[in-house]
Amino acid sequence: MHLQNANAWRNNPKKGRRPRVKKLSMLLHQGSGYRIKEGYVEIIGGIRMKIIGWDRRYDQYENGEARLVYRGGEMVLWISKKVPKPQPYKPRDAIAVDINEKKMVYGDDRINKERDTKIGEAHRWKLLAESLQKKYFSPRYPAWRRRKAILNRIRSYHRRLGTHWRTGLEKHLLRS
Repeated sequence: MHLQNANAWRNNPKKGRRPRVKKLSMLLHQGSGYRIKEGYVEIIGGIRMKIIGWDRRYDQYENGEARLVYRGGEMVLWISKKVPKPQPYKPRDAIAVDINEKKMVYGDDRINKERDTKIGEAHRWKLLAESLQKKYFSPRYPAWRRRKAILNRIRSYHRRLGTHWRTGLEKHLLRS
């Protein structure tokens, strides 16, 4: 339950339900809410608990706010650590890849390579499939759906359209 919700209800108790505590948890701030001394956690208000488990990997960092949670019959204290941001990474080399409709350009500051993306070829396969559908279509009898030979030709065009240019482009990019 948030303190703001409780205060809002207290200022005007006739509107809305009474606020309820759904989860037993408490937000604590470093110094004013909790202290860690000699294997114990001291919470302001006179509560002192022994620390059972502790992850020592982040001990060198400063403590942030903590959340005390009661779950399954035990109290757990989650402490956030203030970890500084890592140094910005300075790359040794940069590789640029620019993929457009007609060409793909890749390289670095010394080498630039161009390669056709074969979208023109894929567009051609699409036009061939559409022209077959138009040629063998009438409102009463769509022949291209019923005749196996025409349907197989259209399917083969669509298969070439879908896989041919994509896989070649990906393999070429990975190899070079």
